[in-house]
Amino acid sequence: MSVRTAPISLRWLLVLHLLPGALATLVFVLLAAPVEAAGYPPLAAFLIAIAVGIVPLELGVVVWASRQADSDGHLAAIPYRRPLTGRDWLLLVPGLLLIGILGFGVLALVEPPIRDSLFGWLPAWFLAPVPLESIADYSRSAWTVTLVAYVALNVVLGPVVEELYFRGFLLPRMSQFGWWAPLLNVVLFSLYHFWSPWQFLSRVAGVLPFAYAVWRKENVYLGIVVHVLLNTISAATVVAIVMGALA
Repeated sequence: MSVRTAPISLRWLLVLHLLPGALATLVFVLLAAPVEAAGYPPLAAFLIAIAVGIVPLELGVVVWASRQADSDGHLAAIPYRRPLTGRDWLLLVPGLLLIGILGFGVLALVEPPIRDSLFGWLPAWFLAPVPLESIADYSRSAWTVTLVAYVALNVVLGPVVEELYFRGFLLPRMSQFGWWAPLLNVVLFSLYHFWSPWQFLSRVAGVLPFAYAVWRKENVYLGIVVHVLLNTISAATVVAIVMGALA
C-alpha cells in the first residue's frame, strides 16, 4: 500500500476500537428505564447513547489527530482519500452492497439461537430496542420523534463517523498486521457493538468485504457510501414495521 502512517500498538488499538462501544452501551443501559418512563421506546435510549457516546468520542479523536498533524485540513488524520474512477464507483458500490446484504442476511439466520441461548438472560429492552410485540404501547408522537432521530443517527451521522474513525483513522494505523489488518479491524469493530453481541458473525460477514475494499483502494468514502446504504435498508425495514403496526 502506498499510504503509510505510524502504527498503533495492539493495546491501544484494542482501547480505541472498543471504548466507544463500551461507553455507548453503558449510556444505553443507564437511560433505558428513564426513557421508557417518559413514554419512549428503548430504541430512543440507544439513540441518545449514539449521540453522546459514540459520535463525540470517535469524531473527537479524528479531529484531535488531524489538528496534531497540522496540515491538510480537518481530515489530515485520514490518509485513505485516494480518488476512485467512475468505473470503480459503478462496479464496487453495487457489488459490495449486494455482498453485504447477503452476508448480513445469511448469517442473521443464526442470530436468534445465539441470542436466546447465550444472551437470553438480558432484559427484553436490551434484546429488542424495537419491541415488536408492543409497538402500539408507545404513542405515535413518541415513535415519530424516535424514528426521525433513528434515521438521522443510524443512517447518516452514525455510519459516516464510524467509517471515518474505524476505516479512515484506525485501519491505516494497523499496517503491522499486513493483509490481516482489515480482518482484525472488522472483528474489533464487531466486538465494539456490545449492545448486540449476537450479531457478531453477521456483522463480520457484512462489513469485511467493504473494509478490504477501503483498504485496497485507500478510499474511506467507499466505506461510507456502502455503510450508509446498508443502514438505509435496515432503517427502512424498521420504519416500515413500526408504521405498519401503528396504522
